[in-house]
Amino acid sequence: MTAMRPRTRTAITAVTAVAGAAALLGPAATQATALALDPQPPHHITGKVIKGGADGRPHQLFCPAPQNAYSGGYTVSASQGARFAPEPTDVIESRPNANANGWIVTVRKQQIRSGDYGKSEATPADLVIHVVCTEGMPTHGM
Repeated sequence: MTAMRPRTRTAITAVTAVAGAAALLGPAATQATALALDPQPPHHITGKVIKGGADGRPHQLFCPAPQNAYSGGYTVSASQGARFAPEPTDVIESRPNANANGWIVTVRKQQIRSGDYGKSEATPADLVIHVVCTEGMPTHGM
């Protein structure tokens, strides 16, 4: 029995040291893990007005790195002194880009502006892209 005492004391000392370290580091490690796992809430980003952007060509708004696009959309508006054409808005695409780090919008909407000598001129309406960004894995389409 005398031969086992040093092992027992060593084992007890090692277990006590591990328990003491866990007691000291436990709250800090738990808090650090909680902070790393707390996702940031999604936030909305509004792009700048793209004059004549409803021209049927793709336009894109990116999320700040390392965030991903959660959802998105657009608004169209007529420029000052113009009015929308009666035809409906043609939405070609409104979706995340291939890397899911931004939103692509392709729409076509005409506005009518009164020109010289009573003539009306049709031009593309203005476009604003909106994107909701989130941290972590992209979640669109899930």
